[in-house]
Amino acid sequence: MSTTSTQGAGTTEADGQAWSWTVDPVAGWVVVPSTTSESPEVISSWESDVVEAVLGSVEPGTPEGSDGGVVLSDEDRALLRQNVGLAVANLLKFADHVAPDARIAALVGLEDRGPVPVVVSVVMGEPGASDDTLLEVLGATGGNPVNPPNIEYFELPDGDGIRVTRLDLDQATGGVWLSVGVGRRTEHPDAVVDTVLLWRTQDIITVEAVGEALDELLPAVRVTRSAQ
Repeated sequence: MSTTSTQGAGTTEADGQAWSWTVDPVAGWVVVPSTTSESPEVISSWESDVVEAVLGSVEPGTPEGSDGGVVLSDEDRALLRQNVGLAVANLLKFADHVAPDARIAALVGLEDRGPVPVVVSVVMGEPGASDDTLLEVLGATGGNPVNPPNIEYFELPDGDGIRVTRLDLDQATGGVWLSVGVGRRTEHPDAVVDTVLLWRTQDIITVEAVGEALDELLPAVRVTRSAQ
């Protein structure tokens, strides 16, 4: 699966004005549907497609120009399919438990990796709202005092972009968590529109690849004023 399905992701209001947002197709990304709003047939079809897409990235293959490769036994192949199925089912559970104004997008197709879930949300504010609110949502406050969050600003065709990367130490396990928040602020005469992508992981090896994919996903979140 190489693209998302264009999905209506949510509506919100600012100063009495209704807004809606969707996630347009982006290679490698899928928008996870909610089992509470989609029919069982839609969920089943989506789940089947995504399982096959993930299997295509995690199943051992034959290197190009080689006569052989890793061959899975039927038992191992069945176990792999079962594990991928559980990972995709967990995406659906995740999507059912996010805030009403948020959705889950998942990066599918990273070599030897399962689907990577990202929280997508759009928040409205009053004109002239401070950047502090967006920075806080992206994780710019707190974090490890020895290694404070890294904040980057960049320009986008339709707004100002902010990227926040931070490390946190799990006090219970001693493990390190990395969080990446990518945001876009678009200012209108009557509202400020913040688009937010949030990802958290302990799989540090994937940071560069997922970071690049987040940069591709952000412009695909399209926010429009709803017809009155």
